[in-house]
Amino acid sequence: MPPFEVGLDWTDRVHVSRKADYAVRSMAYLAQFPERRVLIAEIAQEVAAPRSFLSKIMKQLVEGELVRSQTGPGGGYQLTRPASKISFRDILELVEGPWNLVPCQEQGHESCLLLGTCKQVAVWDQIRAEMLDVLASYSLDGVKHDGPLDVGALPVLPSA
Repeated sequence: MPPFEVGLDWTDRVHVSRKADYAVRSMAYLAQFPERRVLIAEIAQEVAAPRSFLSKIMKQLVEGELVRSQTGPGGGYQLTRPASKISFRDILELVEGPWNLVPCQEQGHESCLLLGTCKQVAVWDQIRAEMLDVLASYSLDGVKHDGPLDVGALPVLPSA
């Protein structure tokens, strides 16, 4: 096996997975109702997600403290903080893990067999950093309402 192959299909890492899509859409839906808990059945219907799959995603969002849940009468899901304080990066990294474009970003540059000869690593690192910055700059606040998305009108989070 060449040194740059690790048995993974890296072409799938650049697009947003169905899991991440459902997570963002679910949280955007919850953002519409900051004062009430929303049942999983309602969320699943509104975001067109299979309830069993969505339940697993919601459990992950609860464990990551982006969402709180309550069981029993009056129970459901609710965001843990204002939608303006939750970025796309927060959600995507929670449900997908770190965003690495090439294997050496995941394994660490020092473990790369091409270390010292590869001239691409700086480019991949810059692309990754800029993608993460963009994801961090958009909050749920800009996508919580129904209607067409106006990217120019999306609120941008202050830089950390």
